[in-house]
Amino acid sequence: MPVVVSGPEIGPSQLLTHRRGYAQASLARIAKLAKISTGVISYHFGSKDELIRAVVAEVARIATEMVEPRIVAQANATDALRVYIEANLEFMRAHPKPLLAFVEIITHGRDPEGGPSPYAPQHEIALEDLQKVLAWGRATGEFRDFDPRTMAIAIRGAIDAVPAQMLVRPDLDFDLLARELTTLFTLATRSTA
Repeated sequence: MPVVVSGPEIGPSQLLTHRRGYAQASLARIAKLAKISTGVISYHFGSKDELIRAVVAEVARIATEMVEPRIVAQANATDALRVYIEANLEFMRAHPKPLLAFVEIITHGRDPEGGPSPYAPQHEIALEDLQKVLAWGRATGEFRDFDPRTMAIAIRGAIDAVPAQMLVRPDLDFDLLARELTTLFTLATRSTA
């Protein structure tokens, strides 16, 4: 839910993105950095937890809208896997601030009772969606026989390592990264029959 302040629209991830990170984020600090009152944030989000849930939902929505249509438009699983990797990296390049806010939340979000992060289901959805592409390729014979979950974890692991590189390498070559990851996982999955 974006907040409109004197004309510009400020999305949840913009409100949470700041120099001190998730652990130091308070509504007062976020409001100060966004140059709006704490009341404006409280009115729209109610609490830091609601703001954080909104950030996760916003980033997931943006990513899904950018990536999913491109994947389902592919005629075969090999192209769908290539596009999956390319589109995820294009999302990261196009939306670095929301992405980094999302990563900060996922990394530091903890259940108060000591259980899994309340945002763990988002990661599981990503793995399940990727497993569908991999199962498609196995069913058509494009891909070799392998455990789809293990391969999905490997692919997501490579993609999910990129934000850390974005922080230390502002000149990260996303095109090169997309080519290399696509080649790597094309070779790892393709059928040799």
